[in-house]
Amino acid sequence: MLVLLPLGVAAQSNFHVAGLVTGTDMEPLPGAHIAWNKGFAVSDVNGRFVLPNDDQDSIHISISFIGCETSDTILTGGRNHHIHVVLQPTSLSLGEILVKSRSARNGGNSELIGGSELSRLVSGTLVGALEHLPGFNAMNIGASAAKPVIRGMSFNRVVVVNNGIKQEGQQWGADHGLEVDPFLTEEVELVRGAAAIEHGSDAMGGILQLSSNTVPAQGLGGKVQMLGKSVNQTAAGSLLLQGAGQRLFFKSRISILDYGDYRIPIDTVVYNNRSIPIYGGKLKNSAGKEQDLFLQVGYRGNHWRTSLSAARVWQKSGFFPGAHGEPDISRVQDDGDDRNIEYPYQQIEHRSLTSSTIIQTPHSAFNIDMGFQQNHRQEYAAFHTHFANQVAPEKDPDLELDFMLRTWSGNIKWNYRVNNNQDFTAGIQLQQQNNSVAGYSFLMPQFEKGSAGLFLRYAYKLSSRLNLNAGVRYDHNQLDVSAYFDPLLYKYLAGKGHSDEASRAHAQRASAVNRTFSDFSWSAGLQFKVSDPLNISLNLGRSFRAPTANELAANGVHHSSFRHEAGSSDLDSEIAYYADLVAEYSKGRRKVVFSPYIYRFSNYIFLKPSGRWSLLPHAGQVYVYTESEAEMMGIELEYRDVIGHRWEYIINGEWISNSQTDGADYPLPLSPPPSVFGQLTYLLPIAINNSEWRFSVNARLVARQDHVARNEDETP
Repeated sequence: MLVLLPLGVAAQSNFHVAGLVTGTDMEPLPGAHIAWNKGFAVSDVNGRFVLPNDDQDSIHISISFIGCETSDTILTGGRNHHIHVVLQPTSLSLGEILVKSRSARNGGNSELIGGSELSRLVSGTLVGALEHLPGFNAMNIGASAAKPVIRGMSFNRVVVVNNGIKQEGQQWGADHGLEVDPFLTEEVELVRGAAAIEHGSDAMGGILQLSSNTVPAQGLGGKVQMLGKSVNQTAAGSLLLQGAGQRLFFKSRISILDYGDYRIPIDTVVYNNRSIPIYGGKLKNSAGKEQDLFLQVGYRGNHWRTSLSAARVWQKSGFFPGAHGEPDISRVQDDGDDRNIEYPYQQIEHRSLTSSTIIQTPHSAFNIDMGFQQNHRQEYAAFHTHFANQVAPEKDPDLELDFMLRTWSGNIKWNYRVNNNQDFTAGIQLQQQNNSVAGYSFLMPQFEKGSAGLFLRYAYKLSSRLNLNAGVRYDHNQLDVSAYFDPLLYKYLAGKGHSDEASRAHAQRASAVNRTFSDFSWSAGLQFKVSDPLNISLNLGRSFRAPTANELAANGVHHSSFRHEAGSSDLDSEIAYYADLVAEYSKGRRKVVFSPYIYRFSNYIFLKPSGRWSLLPHAGQVYVYTESEAEMMGIELEYRDVIGHRWEYIINGEWISNSQTDGADYPLPLSPPPSVFGQLTYLLPIAINNSEWRFSVNARLVARQDHVARNEDETP
């Protein structure tokens, strides 16, 4: 079906045909084949194409896409046409088709994982399901929480974008995971390397883009998924119910996870210089549970689609009692119940409401994303395990920490395709945050943060073999941190015999901080097609990251990391220059990727042991956020191929090296060791409802890590 669009035409010296190719569900079809009088073209990631139409002779256009009927049309020559082509599905029954399409001119080292593969990889956390990808690691926090690590960087150097909105919460510390239903995500794009142009100054290591915005097939459908794990007796299940009509569609999902105490291959842990025994190979009180809800309603028009999504992720998990308060062996003895959750424990609730709208024309694609997030984290521990001789608060006496982070976000992006060789993207992003705190202890101050970013990116196809891309971005961040005096700590220190002056100085947990951070980021890349199977990309750029509230003003004990963390209010913006090379050979089902990279930081921000003992109860040494010149480099390798018709195998690996370069020459903290991953898959000669059955075995080999930061243990 062909629709002529009555759209205005930009002033140009040449005539053209601009087209938008979609399916009957009005979803764009990237990679559609467009044949015409003088050659052929391929639709871009938004289903668009632009053809010259200068001749007076009629132009004959034939458009085809796998699983669809071919569309043929004839248009008048010597004039402009804007057309919308809707391809009808064939009567032939096909299984799921995943179109992996990204613009070669964007220069990103990226990988797309579709819904079927994600279903096979589900492991209790979304991040854990992706750990087989080269350059990507999961920092596991217990059984149901993990944070992404890309090229050795995590926390606020990795951005997670969920349905167009940057997800907040997992960056605040080592024990804060990514609060996402492990069954929900329908598509993941992993972008390795600095990608700050579109997604903000925090994306130094890379981006994890999550999407659950696909439109379901017409009619009513659903799916049940289940998961079991032996390491901690995990039992999980998820129910999906979805449907769509001609215009309206909806999706709903409920997921439940329940797991017992984590099994570990050690018999002691060290806390405050004291060995704490592990009984029965199980980490006591590490059990937990998770309950997730998701609801989405949407409407699709001929050239646009909008959806409204609401989500709730609730988690409750215990802390190992041997790492809270005064070390006491009696609190870590086996109680005979692997699934109970006692003090101390944490409770997390992440609520979000987001809207996503896309408007498409043959030349333009507009994305408008709005969102609100409320991330509520509470830690409970018996008051007298820390303050034995003091009177507990009257309200919530055992509420140790309470963070309530509220985030309002708005993004607008416009992509304009000038012709088949040129397109540019412009966008604006706004965010406002408010963090409130409560509880008898202190770690993170109250703060208000506002940020705004503007970016422009340009892509140009210089020839059939050479593509250029470049971009620039400006970010402005305003952070206002509130002062905080801790009366409980003052009484505790005074009772320990410290002077009034010293007690007051240490009880001033946070001073007022008002800082502004503004700077530019830029990137440039070249992609060269050496031959049909071999492509080489080179990317260069500069990125910066504003220090966060915890890096500037934290002052308290992170029990899960066993240390007192203190911010530094005079930190500067983190600036990095980077370069990476991607060489990819792809022929048939064989794929080989080699990607070295390097970063140079003018002032890398990290936690450094101060050599000073904390006066806080049961806190140990003080770790202070500091900055240093640093260098980071690494290599990523991937090889995948087939044996015959039914065997597939994957081998990938990574190596990372980093260190301070300002004379200290110490490694940076939390650096992943070299590793190799291998997987062998057999495709079973069975097909049910067009679903392919397979059997896979995999293994991950991790080398010894002796290249560690000060006060970090080596990994055997």
